Amino acid sequence: MTLPRDDLEKDDLLEEGELPDEQHLDVDRLGRRTYVVRIPEEGGDLPELAQCEVVERLAAKRALDLGVGRGVSQAD
Repeated sequence: MTLPRDDLEKDDLLEEGELPDEQHLDVDRLGRRTYVVRIPEEGGDLPELAQCEVVERLAAKRALDLGVGRGVSQAD
């Protein structure tokens, strides 16, 4: 698997242009042919996948698309 070097540089993950040998990656399968790769913080902390910004954003979009939270009109 290849991760775009420019994106890794944006997140300050490279040392002298390379990923450190001891760098850990976490891979979660979201569905068929769909994966998310996360790199733990320096202390090794890895937030729950549901707390990741991109997942929260996708969940909110899906909720809006489905009309979740909209009032249900009632017949008179």
